[in-house]
Amino acid sequence: MVYCWKCGSELREDAGFCPKCGASVRGTMGVESPTGFELLRDDKNIQNHWARRVIAFVIDAVIVTVALAIIAAVVSIPFLIGLNFASTTGGAFPAWWNAWWGVWLGGLIPVVVFLYFFLAEGLYGRTLGKEIMGLRVQRVDGKPMDLRNGFVRNISKIYWILLLIDVAVGLGTHGEMSQKWSDRYIGTKVEERTRMTIIP
Repeated sequence: MVYCWKCGSELREDAGFCPKCGASVRGTMGVESPTGFELLRDDKNIQNHWARRVIAFVIDAVIVTVALAIIAAVVSIPFLIGLNFASTTGGAFPAWWNAWWGVWLGGLIPVVVFLYFFLAEGLYGRTLGKEIMGLRVQRVDGKPMDLRNGFVRNISKIYWILLLIDVAVGLGTHGEMSQKWSDRYIGTKVEERTRMTIIP
């Protein structure tokens, strides 16, 4: 495969210019493309792209966490009726109370975060965070996103270390700079629908 020396996008063998960034590729076909980390270090546009993605992820994580906390609080109301906190030992919360919130906030958040991203991107190609930041997930072949694509590209979000590895492998290898490893595997990427400057 041939990649653009500047942005890392895949090119046709006979391309004279990169269709994504416009860089001339004449005389560079034998040059190995830079990795995503190299581009991230040197290119403000790519720094902006990833900054927008990080902000979008934080927005989505906050939305899911707040929604889960509200649901957990509402569901726990029947358990609290008639419970006299003053009568517990030294006013401390009982062990079941701590376990209840531990399950909701510790155990369910990663699963719900994964389900949120999987369904939102599989069905609509974007999450609320991506919509706010002007981003959209698309297949590189131009076909519409589906649940299979949403599942594969988001399975790493089930645990934060897997997500870091997914991003690091994608940025540490040659190819499209906006792709995590799972994006490369399934043939998806994150496109910017609007211009937005985060890093001046």
